[in-house]
Amino acid sequence: MSNVTQSRPRLWLETLLQVLAQWSGGGAAGQPAGARDWGLPTRRSEAWRFTDLRCLTQLDPTRLHTGTAAPHWPEAFRQAPSGQVSPRRLSLQLDGRGHWLSPQGEPPPWPHGLMPLPTGDIAPGQVLRTVIPSGTLLPLGAQLNGVTPGPSLGLQVSGPDPVHLDLAIQAEHAQAWLAPHVLLVLQPGARLCLNWHVAATAQAAVLPMVEARLGLGAQLEEATMAWGCPGAAFLGGSFIHQSPRSVYRRTNATWGWGLSRDEPFVRQSQGQAETHLHGLAVARGQSLLDTHSTVYFDGPAGRLRQRHQALADDRGHSVFNGRVVVPRVAQQTDASQLSRNLLLSTKARIDTKPQLEIVADDVQCTHGATVSCLQADELFYLQSRGIGRDQASRLLQRGFCEEILQRLPQSALLWPSLQSLLETPVPDQP
Repeated sequence: MSNVTQSRPRLWLETLLQVLAQWSGGGAAGQPAGARDWGLPTRRSEAWRFTDLRCLTQLDPTRLHTGTAAPHWPEAFRQAPSGQVSPRRLSLQLDGRGHWLSPQGEPPPWPHGLMPLPTGDIAPGQVLRTVIPSGTLLPLGAQLNGVTPGPSLGLQVSGPDPVHLDLAIQAEHAQAWLAPHVLLVLQPGARLCLNWHVAATAQAAVLPMVEARLGLGAQLEEATMAWGCPGAAFLGGSFIHQSPRSVYRRTNATWGWGLSRDEPFVRQSQGQAETHLHGLAVARGQSLLDTHSTVYFDGPAGRLRQRHQALADDRGHSVFNGRVVVPRVAQQTDASQLSRNLLLSTKARIDTKPQLEIVADDVQCTHGATVSCLQADELFYLQSRGIGRDQASRLLQRGFCEEILQRLPQSALLWPSLQSLLETPVPDQP
């Protein structure tokens, strides 16, 4: 590779950091410490050897903006007064000025059990630094989110009754750069259901970052639907610090993006906690959908249930690397990890690596991965019932996807974007 080719990513990153520093009002001198020494990851790195960043670096840093469009909320959300569909549910959308507003464009009416944190208490990185070991390279999305000024949303959750929070982001203008940061502090015994809907229909970058600290016995359910267009990039991450007896459930569905890189990192700080990770990636066209997860057990009797499913068609490419770390202190850990993949084209590609790193000797840990195509006997069964081959294929694909989608909350199923993913033509007449 020539020096000129090697220098292009560095020049792009330097220009981007200068632009972001100007957004914060500090100019180039306002860049965070060490930012000038950053470099975009390359395929020489094991964690990035399948990930091509061209979809991100094709954005022009000098033309970036934070403009958003009003999300197409389902009717049930739009009809609710002040963005609430129940006393303990709140719906918010991100506007172009970095404010979280109700679907009607009004300031949020905070429900009981949900309290905003002071602005000075929600700087990015508070939880991230406690869950990622020192000296470990931070995910690129988290790094870029941390140097983008706002928008930030910090919330404290309290009380035993569940609170539902719906967040929506819509990017419809080219060169949009959206990096929302959400910090959640769940008090002991608190329960929160967080639902994300992220959409990009133009060449843009969306870099959401969630940091959450779960108190003793707290429960957090996070669901994400992220759909984009071929020129859009998604770099997301959730960084979760779990106390004993806490429960974290995460379900995400991703499709359509030119580049998607999702990086959840969970640390059970003293063990005795429960983590559930379920993901679906539908890679069609020339999408590259990449998931890198890490679950770290820092104490005994922790539990993990992880299942990642991917469907690759056309020239789509799905990547999964699931890392589970069980040190000696994490005796009696119960962890299972499964990667299931459906390959529908000879030009599509699946790369999967479930990964267990176990030092403890009293554990019950399993992992596995499968890559298959549609089964001929299943297609034949449907065709024998008068269903055309194309329709039978779509029905089987839908069934494969719904194994994960059925774990999404009921409110997520109302979004038209999800219905388009599952759209099935009318069956052929016998």
